[in-house]
Amino acid sequence: MVWAAPGVGKTLFTLTLALAMAGGGEVMGWKAVRPRRVLIVDGEMPEDDLKDRLQGLLGAVDGIDLDAARGNLNILARHGQHADAEFLDLGDEAKQQAVIEQIRSYHPDVVILDNLSTLATIDDENGAAETQRLVKLLAKLKQAKIAVIAVHHSNKAGTDFRGSSMLATTFEVIIGLTREKGAGLLDPTGSAKFKLTWTKYRGRRSSAVADREMRLEDAGSGMMWTASTPEAAVLEAIAALVRTGNYATQAEVRDALPEHLWPTHGSAPAKSWMSKQFSLAAANGVLPRGEAEAFFRAARSDGSDLDEAAHDDF
Repeated sequence: MVWAAPGVGKTLFTLTLALAMAGGGEVMGWKAVRPRRVLIVDGEMPEDDLKDRLQGLLGAVDGIDLDAARGNLNILARHGQHADAEFLDLGDEAKQQAVIEQIRSYHPDVVILDNLSTLATIDDENGAAETQRLVKLLAKLKQAKIAVIAVHHSNKAGTDFRGSSMLATTFEVIIGLTREKGAGLLDPTGSAKFKLTWTKYRGRRSSAVADREMRLEDAGSGMMWTASTPEAAVLEAIAALVRTGNYATQAEVRDALPEHLWPTHGSAPAKSWMSKQFSLAAANGVLPRGEAEAFFRAARSDGSDLDEAAHDDF
């Protein structure tokens, strides 16, 4: 599940994933093993708008096979149907089998449901019994060997997904997209900026599933995603390394910093960048300068005066 408040960029994010999966491409360090058949089920946007957004996002996916993407990507949009046509309802338990058969008719490996609020009729989203109907449908799709990416709205506070916590039970992964306070909605160019947080992940953690700050910008030839590690995570990691007492200089701390926290993946941080991080850590109270220097002095000695040196500076 991918959840966010309106206007943060969850549809742009999931459309990019759809292109990468359908075309066997790579985005934000995530690479498709091979092209897959993807079905986008949309209950809100006009079909032409979806196609325009997909076209604009092609440049955001590295190594995409355009022919494969065109052949593997299908759209089933409510606003692309005849006005009298009955569109699928994920919350109607009596029609769930028909919904599953309609989805299976596209032979998808992955189905993207955007979004749950417009695709599922649920009178009380906080009611566990009503939510259970939707959970059953998602479980049946899983049994049919169809991977599901469900797009959902956040709660009013913007701190979690909307509705009953029971909804979380069926998902292997839950990703939250949050906007910093004071940040605007999508600008007229369609760009977006948000923090991506893995709020649930059933699997072995690695740098591939690290939280990150995402930005979608117009690179001239098309839209392009850029990702960076949240500043707070970098500062906390630097402070933790210094407090081990094993490093005598900023350079040694830089060399020990995990690669997924580097400002540019694949390129070791510059000396000036590390110096700036120490300044930020001091300014934010994460690692006062006096404390850092005390640990550095202790590390340059035999280490026996570590606690005493640090305490004196406090």
